[in-house]
Amino acid sequence: MKKFEFFNPVRVIFGPGEFDRLGALTAMYGRRALLVTSKSPLEKMGVHEKAVELMRSAGLEVFELGGVEPNPKLSSVYEGIRICREKQVEVVIAIGGGSPIDCAKAIAVGAADSGDVWDFFTQKRSAVKALPVGAVSTLAATGAEMSVHCVISNEKTKQKYATHYEFNLPKFAIIDTELHKTVPRRLTACGLVDTITHAGENYFAGEKNTPVTDRIAEGLILTILENDGILNDLQNVEMRDNIAWAATLAINGLTDCGRGIYEYGAHMIEHAISGLFDVVHGEGLAIVHPAWLYYRCEREPRKFVQFAERVFGVPKQYGSEAEVGEKGITELKNRYKAWGLPTSLRQIGIEQVSYEEIADRVVQDPDSFIKDKSIVHRVLELCLK
Repeated sequence: MKKFEFFNPVRVIFGPGEFDRLGALTAMYGRRALLVTSKSPLEKMGVHEKAVELMRSAGLEVFELGGVEPNPKLSSVYEGIRICREKQVEVVIAIGGGSPIDCAKAIAVGAADSGDVWDFFTQKRSAVKALPVGAVSTLAATGAEMSVHCVISNEKTKQKYATHYEFNLPKFAIIDTELHKTVPRRLTACGLVDTITHAGENYFAGEKNTPVTDRIAEGLILTILENDGILNDLQNVEMRDNIAWAATLAINGLTDCGRGIYEYGAHMIEHAISGLFDVVHGEGLAIVHPAWLYYRCEREPRKFVQFAERVFGVPKQYGSEAEVGEKGITELKNRYKAWGLPTSLRQIGIEQVSYEEIADRVVQDPDSFIKDKSIVHRVLELCLK
C-alpha cells in the first residue's frame, strides 16, 4: 500500500426529511445566498420554492440561478458569478444532481476571484479560495456533494474540463432521498453507472496491495448491483438510501486510498465525447467504461480476475486470466444493457469519422494522463464490441 493522505470535511446530513434543515445550515456561512438549480420535477413540486422559504425563514436574502443544464455550461457559471459580485453573495447553495452542484462550485471559485474562472479549468492559473458551498443532493450519481471535483463544459470551445480544489468541497451536504423519488428510470440508471465507474476506475490502477480499499470499492459496486431493482420500483426509499450513500462514498476519496495513482481513463474519454456531443454523462460512461476495462484487461488481466470472482462470481476455472477478466467485464456491460442504456457509440449516433477529434480532445485535456492518441482509438474501437 502506498502512502496517502485522506481529507474530507464535508458535513453529511442524511435521511428523509433532512431537507428542512437547509435554512439553519446555510445561515452558518452567510446572510446573502445564491440558490443554483436545474429544471426538474422538483421545481413543479415546489421544492425550489420551499428552499427559498427555508433560507428566508433563517434570515437570509436569497438570489436565484435556475435552469442549469446537464453537462453544466460555462455560460451559467458566468451568470452565477455576475450575480454573486453584483449582490455581494456570501454562500452558494445547489439543489439537484451533479450539474447544479458543479455549477455552484465553479461559481463559488469564480466569485472569489477577479479574473476569468475558465483559467482554472485550463490550468492557466490556480485558484486560492472560494465562497462556501452547500449542496442538497437530489440524484445519486456524481457524488459531487462530497468530492473535490468540479466539471464544467465550455459550450463555445466544446471542451469539458475539471478542477479539484479541497477548499471547494461543500461545507455541508443534505442527502434526503424523499427528493430522489422523482428521478425517472433512465436518469436513475445513469446514476448507477456513474457510481460503479467512480468506485471501479482506479480499482485496476496503481498499487495492488490495497485489500481494504479494494473491499470498499467492491462493496459499493455490489450495493449498486444488489439494489438495481430500484429501476422497477422508483418510489422505494430504502433502495434509494443504499444507492445514494454508495454514490456519495464512491468518489469522496476512499476508493483511491493507498493506490498511489489516479487514473480515471473512462472519464477522460467520456468527457471528450460529451463535451463534443453533449451526451448524458451516465450514458456515455455505459459505453466507454466497459471498453476502457477491456483495453486494460488486454494488458494486465490479473486484477480483473479478482473483480470477476468477487463481484460476479466468475470462477477462476472459467479459463485463462484474460478470459476470466473479460467475462467479468462482459457481465458488467450486460448489466448496463439490461438497465436500458446504450453500450455502443453507434447507438448514440457517433461514427468513426469523429474518433480522431475525440482523441485530440482527450490528449489536449490538461487533466488527462492519456497522451497517446492510439490508446483512445483502441478504446473507441472497443466501444463497438
